[in-house]
Amino acid sequence: MIKYHHTNEPKDCCGCRACEQICSRHAITMQENAEGYYYPVIDESSCVDCGLCEKVCPMQANQIENTNQPIFLAAQTKDKNILKKSSSGGMFTQIAIHTIQQGGVVYGAAFSESMELRHIRIDNIEGLSQLRGSKYVQSNMSNIYSMVKEDLQRLTKVYFVGTPCQVCGLKLFLRKEYTNLFTSDLVCHGVPSRKIFRTVREHLEKKGNMQMTKYSFRDKHVGGWSCSSSSYKSISKKQKYLVKDRQMDAYYHAFISGNIMRYSCYECPFTSPNRVSDITLADCWNIQELDTKFKETYREGVSLILINSERGKALWNEIKDHTVFDHIGKDWAMKNNPQLASASHKGNMRERTYDMALNDYPLFVDTFAPKSLKKTLKFYLAYYIRNNAALYSIAQHTKRLLK
Repeated sequence: MIKYHHTNEPKDCCGCRACEQICSRHAITMQENAEGYYYPVIDESSCVDCGLCEKVCPMQANQIENTNQPIFLAAQTKDKNILKKSSSGGMFTQIAIHTIQQGGVVYGAAFSESMELRHIRIDNIEGLSQLRGSKYVQSNMSNIYSMVKEDLQRLTKVYFVGTPCQVCGLKLFLRKEYTNLFTSDLVCHGVPSRKIFRTVREHLEKKGNMQMTKYSFRDKHVGGWSCSSSSYKSISKKQKYLVKDRQMDAYYHAFISGNIMRYSCYECPFTSPNRVSDITLADCWNIQELDTKFKETYREGVSLILINSERGKALWNEIKDHTVFDHIGKDWAMKNNPQLASASHKGNMRERTYDMALNDYPLFVDTFAPKSLKKTLKFYLAYYIRNNAALYSIAQHTKRLLK
C-alpha cells in the first residue's frame, strides 16, 4: 500500500490521484481534508495488496527524469494576440495550437462554471483559452490519467500540461512509453488550497453581491507582465471587471510567502533542472538584465523553456519559427527560478494562516494585505498610465532618458 496510508503524513502525498485511478478494485478514494486538499483513503476489505498504487506514486516510486542535459531558452511568441492573453511568453498556447492542428488533443487546468479548478480535455483551438494562464490553486485530476491513456491507445496525439508531480503521476500510471504523448511541466512554486481560494471567492461575491465568472491570477492588462490579479463578476447578467481588491492581494501574498501550500510542496522531489517532461515552461524573470533579443519587448512577457528530451527537441524545431528566442545560461536561469534548485520554504505562519482564512477571514485579509492609501493610489495611477497609450509612451520615454 502507498506510504501515506501507513504514515498519515501529509507530506507523503501530492494529491495527483494516480493511485486512485490505477486501482482496478476501486479500493482507493480521494477525500478532501480540513485544509481543502485531497488525500487517499483505502478500503482494506477491497484491497488485494497488488502494489500498483505504490508503483504509480510520484512521492514514493523512482522519479522519471530525462537523462539529457536540458537546453535553456528564453522565448516569446510572434503572435501579439496570444502574447497579450498569456501569463508570460505564450509558449503553452503555441505548442497547444500546433498539437491540435495535427489532429491532437490538449489536457490542462481550467475553471468550471462554479469556479472549481480541474484538468480537462480540449480538441479545438477555441477551447484553449480555458487552459491559458497561471492558476495558483491545485487542480482536480479526477479520471484524467485514464482519459489520456484512452486517447493514446487510439493513437491520438496528446499534449499534457501540469505540475511536475502530475506529469510524473501520468507517466507512472501509463507504465510504458507512448510516442504520441508530449508533456510539459511547470516550474512550480507550490499548490495552494482550493478551500482557501473558494473562501476568497465567496467573500468577493458576497462583498459585491455578485457571482464570479472568471479569475485571472496573472492579468497583463492590470500590471503588465507581473503577478497582478483580476476577476470578472456578473451583476444582473452584466459583466463587471474587477482589477483590484485587497482580498485578491491577500490570497496572492499568502501564497507567495509559502503559507498556504500543500505540505508535500515543501519537500518537493522535482526541484531539479533534470525534469520529468519533454519541455518545461516558466517565466523568464529579469531577462532585461541580459543582452538578448528582448531588450525592447520583455515587458510583454518572456517564457523560460527547458528542452529536456529528443521528443522535446523535435517539437521545438516544428514551432520555433513562430517564436523569437535566445539561448540563455543554466546558472542564470536557475538563479532567477529558484524552484529549479530547491523547494519553496514553508512560511512561518502556515498553520495560523489556515485558521485565519477559514475562521477569521477579516484578520487573514488584514495580515496579508494591510490597508495602504499610498499603495492603492500608486496602483491606480500606474494602471491608468499603462492603459492610456499616449501616457504610457511618455512614461517609457522618460524612463529611458533617466537611465
